[in-house]
Amino acid sequence: MSSVSSRWYEKAVQFGNMGRLKVAIHCCNRALEANARDADAWFYKGVTLDKLGRHQEGVTCYDRVIDINPFHAKAWFNKAATLGNFGRYREALACFEEANRQGHPRAAQAAEECKEMLGFYK
Repeated sequence: MSSVSSRWYEKAVQFGNMGRLKVAIHCCNRALEANARDADAWFYKGVTLDKLGRHQEGVTCYDRVIDINPFHAKAWFNKAATLGNFGRYREALACFEEANRQGHPRAAQAAEECKEMLGFYK
């Protein structure tokens, strides 16, 4: 992460913690202008977009994180959770299973819940 990108990312987190979500997204965008491969900025932008109810955009951000770092368990988990919230359980299950393979602590339980929603246990 470049120092410019890092500073904007840190500002994004600060604004996000204060509940100033639109400003946080602006800061994420500035971080990404400085370094388009900043996985942390993409991830935080996705989290913030989810909080704003802009879930599809959040999923797109998680996809960018995964393109940059396919071993980012939190991105896999968040993508799955967002997809699951919209009834896209088959896609969510695949993402939860990947997050589980990477050691995300809540992914196994979430994958089981997806399987229930898909009728695996009937």
